[in-house]
Amino acid sequence: MAETYGWAGKILRVNLTTGEITTEDDTKYHEYIGGMGMGYRIMYDEAPMDLDPYDEKTPIIFGVGPLTGSGVPCSGRMNVTFRSTWSKGKSIIDGHIGGHIGPMLKYAGYDGIVITGISSTPVYLRIEDDQVSLEDASAIWGKGTFASNKWLIEQTGREFESASIGPAGEHLVDYSTMNTSFGNSAGAGLGAAMGNKKLKGIAVRGTGSVKVADPQKVLELSNYMLGNLIGGNNNHNVPAQPQSWAEYSATSGKNRWSGAPGRMWKKAPGGPIDTGEQPYNDINKIALRCFKGYFDFGAPAAEYTVKNGGCSSCPIRCYTEYDIDPLADYDLPTHNSNTCMPVLYGDRVYPYGLHDFKYEGDAKLVINLAWAHAVDDMGVWDNYGNLNRDLQWFLNLPREEALKYVSAEEYDSLPWEWCKAGDPRWEVELIRRMAYGEGDLSVIAKGTLAMMEKFGLPKSWLDRDDGTTNSNLMYNGYPNHHGPAEAWQVGMLYNLVYNRDCMVHEIVCETGSGAPFEVTKKVMEDFFGEGCYDRAKAYTPINENKVKLAAYCVNDKNFHDSATLCNWMWPMTQSPSKERNYKGDLDLQADFMTAVTGETYTQASLQETGEKITQMLRAMTAISFQLNCGSANLRQEHDAICDWVFDKEPDFKAFEEGTTKLDRDDMKKAIDMFYTHYGWDLNTGVPTRETLEKFGLSDMADDLEARGIYSQSTAAAETTAE
Repeated sequence: MAETYGWAGKILRVNLTTGEITTEDDTKYHEYIGGMGMGYRIMYDEAPMDLDPYDEKTPIIFGVGPLTGSGVPCSGRMNVTFRSTWSKGKSIIDGHIGGHIGPMLKYAGYDGIVITGISSTPVYLRIEDDQVSLEDASAIWGKGTFASNKWLIEQTGREFESASIGPAGEHLVDYSTMNTSFGNSAGAGLGAAMGNKKLKGIAVRGTGSVKVADPQKVLELSNYMLGNLIGGNNNHNVPAQPQSWAEYSATSGKNRWSGAPGRMWKKAPGGPIDTGEQPYNDINKIALRCFKGYFDFGAPAAEYTVKNGGCSSCPIRCYTEYDIDPLADYDLPTHNSNTCMPVLYGDRVYPYGLHDFKYEGDAKLVINLAWAHAVDDMGVWDNYGNLNRDLQWFLNLPREEALKYVSAEEYDSLPWEWCKAGDPRWEVELIRRMAYGEGDLSVIAKGTLAMMEKFGLPKSWLDRDDGTTNSNLMYNGYPNHHGPAEAWQVGMLYNLVYNRDCMVHEIVCETGSGAPFEVTKKVMEDFFGEGCYDRAKAYTPINENKVKLAAYCVNDKNFHDSATLCNWMWPMTQSPSKERNYKGDLDLQADFMTAVTGETYTQASLQETGEKITQMLRAMTAISFQLNCGSANLRQEHDAICDWVFDKEPDFKAFEEGTTKLDRDDMKKAIDMFYTHYGWDLNTGVPTRETLEKFGLSDMADDLEARGIYSQSTAAAETTAE
């Protein structure tokens, strides 16, 4: 095998039915970068959408890209490709996980693992370099992820990294995850996909390294990035609070660069630590910038914070680690660590309100951290808050109305006294019922669409103008993820592409950065053209540069999940440097690819590869929608937008200052322009033959032809013409 840099050069193949384990040269997948791109190619080639998601031939594909394990900052990611069981169309989907397990897989010598088959008994996959085996996991089947990961490390050794599923995955709960012991998780139903295969977890140790073509260049680029470009979490490029070195601080006083003088880690070992000032060019203080707990919960977070943690190769440390000692009074774990969604919405399941525990204003923190630990342990996914929103909707119903959906016996069995008392055991019990599929209420953890079907809720339920309990942009079962409320038409367009919440952060990193609007607008327009960037609640009609920006976001995100970079941090669009006029460097990720792999990459070539992955995703989505929804007209079946997006805030008209609502006619035009940009049929949203052939995907074009999907496009065009 020829010398390769960046890539390990091979993937593992594991058949759980036969126990056969083999390796395969993966050079042919390098044109797809790795991770997501590799996963999509393998899924299409080997497991057609005709297969049921739980068929033994349907694979789970763990993939890491050439940058993971190379030392490139913010590259400690792993992508997992599988099939959805809960979103409309049951199409191809991805989970994403950080931590240390992705790099460790590379150090063991693998760019990915393709899991097929179904084991007859619970097993875990043990990988130690070229020694790979399936081991009995019966002892931890039924246990939570924390106990399971602890057991896996006891069995294998402290040098191993592990991840496991919890009871939710074992019981094939659609909202389920695979978790590390630190709280890193890959969601979207991965737990159920693994549970169906009786794969409890993975333990990996690698003693090798990632070969880098130009180590000196990687070092130079890393120093350049850390000293000039990187900001706080989500690459927010000004501090939340004024600092003596900074020209600006966040206009709202709040962003994810939340470390500041007087903001303490009060439970740090050895005594409290003041996060202090962090000049942008002092790379030794980068880890103090992201006081994520303070961003989430304000001053009470300081009382419980031990330190910041995070993923391999990342200086940002966005996981605040807490010691929540009031939880001991309820016999609940006190050590908690998480970031983003699991720590944000637990309080929504308390219709009677909350009470403070130890410090003024700490109620939300204590309750949400108890929720975070419980969902991680049970391996329950929240679908970017849909689990919490749907529970909140139900729990706020009067008893007599709630009994339309569950029995009186089940309703009254809920420990309402804990709910009314603001007791954290209330939410832990709710999560346990979700994870074990107990009772009719647990259908909520099978997905919003499954809940609507079981409860007899009409499609119009998703049109409700209620941002508290409804955030669904389309009718596909997943919510808004940094959509039009934060990124105007651009946010709506990139939310259309995927089969789960889109996980696109390219715009919210800018709109939430806290820098003055005119500063950020200039940076964005320098990169993407005049008129691409709107002021909050002051939107303008669609234009070509907005469409190009939306496509850039999709393609860039796909590259990140293939290279495997952190999309919360990359690309380096902005800079904290006044000397750079706060402008980042979009070419940096291509420069890193070149330095690591020894092959020549440009930003344009990365966009082209990202678009190729977009076209693969769209073609497979069309096939799965034809099979499972009876129509491959993605414009009608997949991309239809909920009415509330256009009808909310009735006192405002679209484009008036003060609203984020969109205009129907303008959005129709935006979708036309987006489809045209991508080479998709205007009536169906399906990639044309010419488009797929342009990207070397003629096999997919032939498949669409053979399935009659292109004839549907012709029929749709004729109907439109009439």
